[in-house]
Amino acid sequence: MVLVVVGDIGEKSVKLNKKYVIGTHVMWFEIEMYADFIDGMVNLLETVENKENVTIDLCFNMLQHFEKYDTNKIKKHELVIKFKKGVSTLESMGYIVNQEIKDGDEFYFHADYRRDLNYNYCKKVDYVMWGETDSFFPREAFQVIETLANYTDKQDIHKYLLSFSDRKMWDSSWDALVHVDYRDHVFIDDDKGHLNPNQAKSPMSIEKMNEINAKADEFDFAYIPYPKISGACLVLSSDLIKFGINIPSCLLYNDDEGLSIMCQKLLGENFMQVVCQNILHVHARRHPQKRMYVKDEDNPYSFIGDKNDNFQQFLKLSKENIQKLVRGHGKFKEYNDLKQILESK
Repeated sequence: MVLVVVGDIGEKSVKLNKKYVIGTHVMWFEIEMYADFIDGMVNLLETVENKENVTIDLCFNMLQHFEKYDTNKIKKHELVIKFKKGVSTLESMGYIVNQEIKDGDEFYFHADYRRDLNYNYCKKVDYVMWGETDSFFPREAFQVIETLANYTDKQDIHKYLLSFSDRKMWDSSWDALVHVDYRDHVFIDDDKGHLNPNQAKSPMSIEKMNEINAKADEFDFAYIPYPKISGACLVLSSDLIKFGINIPSCLLYNDDEGLSIMCQKLLGENFMQVVCQNILHVHARRHPQKRMYVKDEDNPYSFIGDKNDNFQQFLKLSKENIQKLVRGHGKFKEYNDLKQILESK
């Protein structure tokens, strides 16, 4: 369904009327890819005039429940130095960067972080933006959101998600999220998708993304009345979270799937997901440096089937919990259950 929203494109800078948080969970083995992520943040943030309207929140996760550092390749303090370097880059631009380093015995992963991010910021900002270490927000992201907000405020629409478009991804049920330039491409489901520049799993440079988006004369918005959520660069209105929609607090790996289920259960036919069809974001799910410095593993592209057995146990429990969310009955598995499984091996 098409939204008729008018907005100017092309300003080199934007003065924000709304307040934002961009939150990102960074795993220690993503630290080399994190450098690209910081470059993408600079590309986005240098467009903002009133920097006080944007807060950056970063969680550096150094836990080793599933993967161990290969200390022959990198030391723990070197990981921290690389993380802090990225923080310093953003702070030098004049932004507030709230940061936390997770290091200890607790179980805490990206779904836990995003759940906390939503809850902790929904009363402080107008929009919560989910960053991801393998992703770039479009340079035009704030212009897109401000343009949409101007329309939705006038229409008294306050509970919704916003997705930027992507390259060809998975089956045709995801086509509503595909950028207008990539809709005619055929998705090839094999282990070489990360080498196909027309598919969403492959890397794309910031310069190429900017070049594609610069072709847009106006923002092309549409909306779908059902959730199709890819978590990278997702934008959540604060009222959606205040309504009670968040990632369920049970053990989960698939945070976006959990959020989708709760959207359906709580909003039903009133659910609204807006897609900016001609503004592309990059989500390089198979970035060549996505999984580095893991002891006894050579899996830089982060193929799930090549991750170790501890991770597979985590994924198995998460899938069980997803089914219980869908069905509405059955006792959830929790981190204590996972801990017992890992300790019994």
